[in-house]
Amino acid sequence: MSSYSRNSRKPIQALQLALAAALLAGSAAHAADEPRTFELTAFSNGKGGTALVSGDYNSAVRALSTHVNGLDADSVNTNRCVAYVVTRQIEAARIACNEAVRDAQQQISSMPISMSFARSDYRDYLALAYSNRAVFNWMSNDTAAAQSDLKKAAAVAPKAEFVARNVTALQSHSTVAQVSVAPKR
Repeated sequence: MSSYSRNSRKPIQALQLALAAALLAGSAAHAADEPRTFELTAFSNGKGGTALVSGDYNSAVRALSTHVNGLDADSVNTNRCVAYVVTRQIEAARIACNEAVRDAQQQISSMPISMSFARSDYRDYLALAYSNRAVFNWMSNDTAAAQSDLKKAAAVAPKAEFVARNVTALQSHSTVAQVSVAPKR
């Protein structure tokens, strides 16, 4: 598992939230049979990261509800995306996930040539944002958008494990998702 630190620009301790198959595609019994679940990835050292690590998603939402400027805005939007998806705040999740993608794209496009050594990290951040948005899209019953986002994530960071896991989950759940998505609360 890998997660990223926006502060140090180096891979750090992981925070990946595997969404249970019970949440996404049916019963807990099905979860035991189906190890391929979607995965949301957040920044553990970013705002709200501690609450996300501990599974206290409502506290994460509260911590992430304040306005943030500067370099940490993209990691905050990524963590917001994760928190809102997990707590099923659909419109807030849509906005945060879109903003996380936009922020990561802007970071790459505004990077000076002298920082080209850091481009791979930023491509991983963009892939992470696309991958998280794909999970949101799938949960919103938009399989085409989920497939599109995962294709973009794989193009940006073809070796990223979290992308590969979500591609596998989408392929294994695509039929199930149309048949037995758990009702939204």
